[in-house]
Amino acid sequence: MALATWVDDKTIDVTIINGRQARAIKRQRNKAVGQLQHKISKCRPGSKRYRRLVTARKKVNGKTKLSLRDFDHQVSRKAANHVINHNTGRLIVGDVRGIEKETKAKGRMGRHSRQQLSQWSRGRQERYLNEKTNLGIEHLNESYSSQTCPACKTRNRPSGRHYRCKNPICGFTCHRDAVGAINILQKAIEGEYVPIGPDVTIRVTYLRAVERWSPDQRKAHHMVQRRKARALSSAQNRALSEASQISKPKLANSSTSTNSLVPDQSVVVA
Repeated sequence: MALATWVDDKTIDVTIINGRQARAIKRQRNKAVGQLQHKISKCRPGSKRYRRLVTARKKVNGKTKLSLRDFDHQVSRKAANHVINHNTGRLIVGDVRGIEKETKAKGRMGRHSRQQLSQWSRGRQERYLNEKTNLGIEHLNESYSSQTCPACKTRNRPSGRHYRCKNPICGFTCHRDAVGAINILQKAIEGEYVPIGPDVTIRVTYLRAVERWSPDQRKAHHMVQRRKARALSSAQNRALSEASQISKPKLANSSTSTNSLVPDQSVVVA
C-alpha cells in the first residue's frame, strides 16, 4: 500500500507499507493446506485419520485467518496515521475491484500471480482504513499509473520495484509504488495525469506492516539474553551456597588431650 499527499507546493510525502509478510503467511498456509488435502484424499471418509487431518486443516486455516486479520489492522493503522498526520480531507483509492476476474481466460498472468490476486485482502484493508479515518473512500481509475512518469508523462514498463524513466531528457527515478500514488494524486486533483514540477521534492517513507528485527538486532538480543542467563545462574549458585552454609550445623571438636582422660596422681615422698 502506498499513500501520497501534497505537504506544500514543493513537497510530496509518500508512505509505502510493505505487504511481504502477508504473502509469506498465505504461502505457508497454502503449502500446509495442500499437503493436508493430499493426505485427506487418500483416506476413507469418516475414518479416525480422516477426522484428524480435517481438524488439522481447520486449525491451519483458523490460525492464518487471525494472522492476516492482524496484518490488515497493522497496515490500515499505519495508513491511517499518514492520513491523520497530514490532516487529509479526502481519501482516494485506486480502483482495482474485479482485477482478479478472468485473468486465466485472458492469459494475462501466471498461476502464482493469479493466486496472489485472488487471495488479496484489499477490500478488508479499505474497510479498516475507512473505519479508522472516518473518511469516505473514493475510487479512481488507476490505469497506467505505475507506468506513467510523473515528471514527463512518458509511459515506461518498470522492472522490479524501482522505476526509471527511459526518456533521456527526464531520467526520473523513484519507487514504483510511489510513482503510482503520485499519479493517482495528480489525477484526483487535476482530473488527469499532470506532470509535477522539476523542483518538487518527493519524500518516501518505507514501512513494514509489522516491525521485525534485523539479523544484527536479533544477534545482539541473543547475546544480551545469554549474558543475563549467565548472571542469573551465578546469582542462584551463590544464593544456594550461602543458604547451605547457614543451615549446616556446627560439630563439636572431638580431638581432646590424653592428659584430660587420666585422673590426678598423688606424689609420694619417702
